[in-house]
Amino acid sequence: MATLRRILLATDLEPKSDRALERAVQLAVRFGAELTALHVVDRTGAAGGPYGHLPLHHVEAELHRHILAVPGGAGIRAHAVAVRGEAVEHRVAGYAGLWRPDLLVVGLHQRDRVADLFLSSTVERIAVADGTPMLIVRDKPLQPYLRALVPVDFSDRSRLSLDGVRMLVPEGDIHLLHVLDVPASAVRDGTELDPADFAGEFGELLAGTGGAPPVIGEPAVGMVVRAGPPGRQIVGLAREGRYDLVAMGSARRGGLSRALLGSTASEAIDLLPCDVLIGGTPSGLDPFRCPGK
Repeated sequence: MATLRRILLATDLEPKSDRALERAVQLAVRFGAELTALHVVDRTGAAGGPYGHLPLHHVEAELHRHILAVPGGAGIRAHAVAVRGEAVEHRVAGYAGLWRPDLLVVGLHQRDRVADLFLSSTVERIAVADGTPMLIVRDKPLQPYLRALVPVDFSDRSRLSLDGVRMLVPEGDIHLLHVLDVPASAVRDGTELDPADFAGEFGELLAGTGGAPPVIGEPAVGMVVRAGPPGRQIVGLAREGRYDLVAMGSARRGGLSRALLGSTASEAIDLLPCDVLIGGTPSGLDPFRCPGK
């Protein structure tokens, strides 16, 4: 079974950053993973936040304090790293490239403060700069993920996304969503189509993720097919279905996932009411890494 060995948390130490920290610790406890908390002290004045004037080792001590304050934090292997830099996304991506974590965790709380480092635009730039799978945390992690939505186009990228979700949601419900992006004149926006018409494609996708394909309609893995603009359908179904995790394609791939990281991903990051997983899943001996990386 795929697992996580290294988790990198990028945090701006703002009040709601504890949500991403708690989720990262929760995952580290569950997988026995090593956790590194990274804080970039922005050199551009006010954006450096309340820790901008402190020596870096004092900031690292504060990071350690935050980790220990989270239930389970005292029992994991944890490191704290503080660096200075002006381009937060490049510093985070650069550290991820050196340390090669299996998962990068960031928080998203841009509605609270205009000066937040982790605006949706910054998160998207980090995803583009580095191919590490990224978990964007918006909600407080009161429990493990129990309900996930996976938009799929039946490509290898879809298998990677589904594998990643199966690892993070081992006992919950997973729903696959295929969106037919057809002209508005051809079909009413949001029309639901019969998943049985795509039984072969869904079956091959599920068979390629390490398990026998379940029968369409099985509660553990459901299938939904809709017509309309992909971004609108993803966000709409995520809200209707009360999902706590949505998985999308890797930022460093072409085709659908590149479109998803363009206007569709920007829309999703801003509008989805839940956490988002961007990226792939383990391959071979390198967990959570896509082939060829």
